[in-house]
Amino acid sequence: MEVKKNIISKGTIKGKFLGFKNNYTIFEFTDGQKWRQNESKFWHHFAINPEAEISYHDGKYYLGIKGLEKTVEVRRIK
Repeated sequence: MEVKKNIISKGTIKGKFLGFKNNYTIFEFTDGQKWRQNESKFWHHFAINPEAEISYHDGKYYLGIKGLEKTVEVRRIK
């Protein structure tokens, strides 16, 4: 069964993206949005200014990076 996700924002991560690290990792978009990783998930992936999207499903927000199959739960801090 495929999970339906609602994409609420698309953009570009500002600068270097090193992957998902811990609950303190902050992802800043070029438009000023800031999202903090909200779960312990580790996945190394290096990219510069990658395209990204924030989706919402099952009451939670998730960050997806273009070219990376993994997502991580996040919460908006700005």
